[in-house]
Amino acid sequence: MIYGYTRVSTDKQTTDNQKGVILEYAHQHKIQIDEIVEVVVSSKKKKEHRGINELIDKLKDKDTLVVYKLDRLGRSTIETLQIIEDIKEIGVRIILISDNLVIDKNNDSAMSQMIITMLSGFAQMERTYISERTKAGMAQRKKEGVVFGRKKNSFGKSKFDEKIDNILKLDELGLSLRGIIKQIGFGSPAGLKKYLTKLKDNNIHSKEELAKFFLNKEKNLFN
Repeated sequence: MIYGYTRVSTDKQTTDNQKGVILEYAHQHKIQIDEIVEVVVSSKKKKEHRGINELIDKLKDKDTLVVYKLDRLGRSTIETLQIIEDIKEIGVRIILISDNLVIDKNNDSAMSQMIITMLSGFAQMERTYISERTKAGMAQRKKEGVVFGRKKNSFGKSKFDEKIDNILKLDELGLSLRGIIKQIGFGSPAGLKKYLTKLKDNNIHSKEELAKFFLNKEKNLFN
């Protein structure tokens, strides 16, 4: 199968120009386009919303994908490189008309190899830039007094809550952590130990007290 893929960013644009270029290329090279996937959606959308995932699911070994230009595939260097690698791994030949480039796992040209190498380099630079920008932003927020992560000794809802009365009764009887886990049928000794510690720290001795604790906690959030 030979597929074409076109994408524009807004409904004020049209895929007609890209489709025309693809069909003209097919005519000149005497190939038949079996299907053209046309997408009108912002490049800011995730892959699944831009029709890329749907397209990749259709592709099979020895298929051909014809695209007007490289930047139609991905919204960033990292994503574009990943999409190319995913498609190559299937065994699909990619024709990028405007870039005058053919990418084929079984017959890579020196030019296509050079482009992939360059893309890999740019992708690494992009990852480093994103990482540094994120760290700088977090450092600035910390200077402003923002605390990241869960507060120390915070107590959230747990899978053990539904068995709290049984757990407390068994713990009071002196059963080991592993013994309690065996009785209730789920969890780990380490997780249960933390749970029991939180209950004792917050003076909670029953399911009813636990419910009151969370109710008060929710009220405090809105006060």
